[in-house]
Amino acid sequence: MNERKAKRKRIGIIGVGNIGTSILRGLLAAEQEGRIFISDENKEKLRFFEADPESDPRVEVCENNEEVAEQSEVVILAVKPNDVRGVVEGIAPFMNKEKILISVAAGMPTGAIEEYLGEAGGKRVIRVMPNIGARVREAVSAICKGEYASEEDEETAKEILSAIGKVYSVKESEMDVITGLSGSGIAFFAAIIDAMADGGVHEGLLHDLSLAISAETAIGAAKLVLAGNKPSEIKAMTSSPGGTTIRGLYAMESRGVKAAMMEAVIEATRHAREISKQS
Repeated sequence: MNERKAKRKRIGIIGVGNIGTSILRGLLAAEQEGRIFISDENKEKLRFFEADPESDPRVEVCENNEEVAEQSEVVILAVKPNDVRGVVEGIAPFMNKEKILISVAAGMPTGAIEEYLGEAGGKRVIRVMPNIGARVREAVSAICKGEYASEEDEETAKEILSAIGKVYSVKESEMDVITGLSGSGIAFFAAIIDAMADGGVHEGLLHDLSLAISAETAIGAAKLVLAGNKPSEIKAMTSSPGGTTIRGLYAMESRGVKAAMMEAVIEATRHAREISKQS
């Protein structure tokens, strides 16, 4: 994973749910040097940061979203898609032409966000699709820039998002597929890991041991692929004639596991496109 320090920036995070908090903790762990301003309409989420005696002095809890936008050079919008319009229209007066808005809201096109910003301020919008791997700084984030954002703005966003994992530049037309493949896909892999662990329990292993072995095995498979081994090669390397692996692969094929996984990605992508159209 990229371990570069983010450049000194005043960064704002609007929304400290799963993704917003993950980005925050990733920035802190990566030794982000500037101030980080946060807000959330759910004040209970903010009380944790206010009450923690060991809270990081770089983090400042703001009264509202407008204060975050006013104080920040880069604003990260980490709210639910249904809340995007109201939040963006609220902070628009504080988003001058020098500021960058990074949206991690699923299915929200840059054009819609640019429209919500109105004519007065800046419209430098970067769209990002991270996944929940951000919690352990192993996110996969796809990134694209809007009409008014520059290449430098995209690089700034990459610098920030690299604190929580890998970042890939894609076309905006590909973002809905990335949502289905990565944003939702991490849950699909978790379901597979859980199912394999249950198989181990069925055959006599303790659950915690079986789950750990299942997860570590998944990591090994992923690293082999990233090292250049094709999935078909991994299957060939482990499948001896009449052996255990080929029996297991036969069981998977006969029960349609591959088709089910493909359909999961296709269905998640389809719904992401529906959200985009509604926007």
